[in-house]
Amino acid sequence: MTVNLVHTRANADIAISNDVRVTPLREIQPGLLLKFECDNPGGSHKVRAARYIVRSAVENGDIVPGQTTVIEKTGGNFGFGLTLACQAYGVPVELAVGLGFSAVKRRCLELYGARLIGLDMLERGATPREVVQWHLEHEAENERSYFYTDQFRNPASVAAHEFETGPEIAAQLKAWPLVERLTFVSCAGTGASLIGIAKALTLAGYSVTVVLVEPKGCDSRNGIFSDHKLEGMSVGVVPPFLDWDLISEIRTVSHDEVLNTRKSFARTSGFLVGNTAAACLTVASSLARDATADHKILSVFYDHGLWYVR
Repeated sequence: MTVNLVHTRANADIAISNDVRVTPLREIQPGLLLKFECDNPGGSHKVRAARYIVRSAVENGDIVPGQTTVIEKTGGNFGFGLTLACQAYGVPVELAVGLGFSAVKRRCLELYGARLIGLDMLERGATPREVVQWHLEHEAENERSYFYTDQFRNPASVAAHEFETGPEIAAQLKAWPLVERLTFVSCAGTGASLIGIAKALTLAGYSVTVVLVEPKGCDSRNGIFSDHKLEGMSVGVVPPFLDWDLISEIRTVSHDEVLNTRKSFARTSGFLVGNTAAACLTVASSLARDATADHKILSVFYDHGLWYVR
């Protein structure tokens, strides 16, 4: 992979709140644009959904600083984003983290300020969902008033990308004034970022084709999931926010392809991408051969790859 890291960033006309940091949009090779969401606080795009959910809940009174504790089942990037989002309001966060997540990740979540709950239950075989449910049912005796962010069912997850990430990309695309068509290469966990960004770019006047990337052996549309190591995509449930009518094509990648892309991109660019970003980058790079001045390939650098080094 030949990487040309042109740091192109159009900030004009981006209407964002004070807690939003604009992340770069770079043409990393001819025809391929990559949104560097790894530059967000917490190191991933998930802080956007976390921030939007928490801010909305504070505004409508579901979270009351000084009274409410936020609870969620995650050991992934949403956990880091949620902890950072809550710190702005002085709201504590309790997370049920599956034992499959690395000890490094668990420790870093604690360093960010989260309290990890239910370890004894998890060791006895309970799921993180069951841990959260138990705590919700026993909040009074534990002297808690919980707000469950429930990212897989919270529509604010989509709104964060429809009204923040997507318009931010649209504003930055003014740096490529000839572009009229975009092929958006994305994966889906909840499907929130895919749908939110695609909707915003379409509203901005671009013709958007969406290519969904999945690990080999997975078919999220039909609820078929294989064991794989690509955290954050094809997570074992049909993506709750995904509108399948917006998906033009589905492509699969192998774990070896993802590792090769990570290695190649790291050596040529100096950036270590996460597994989901590498999976999308694998597909996007092949599609970029057909890009033109008015048609670019777009993908997302969801997070850095330090979590995934074994």
